[in-house]
Amino acid sequence: MGKAKGKNVELVALQCSECDRRNYTTYKNKRNVQEKLEFSKYCKFDRKHTLHREAKIK
Repeated sequence: MGKAKGKNVELVALQCSECDRRNYTTYKNKRNVQEKLEFSKYCKFDRKHTLHREAKIK
């Protein structure tokens, strides 16, 4: 299991902007980063690099 995180850190999913699948998860410090995370990451369903945006984990 992962390390214990503080109460300001939450687990978020990264959702592909093209196929709308949640391919990655990461941690986000809510105190330091207020805006939504955006990364260019590889989508194995589209087989190319696409923009992945932050989404809540259900």
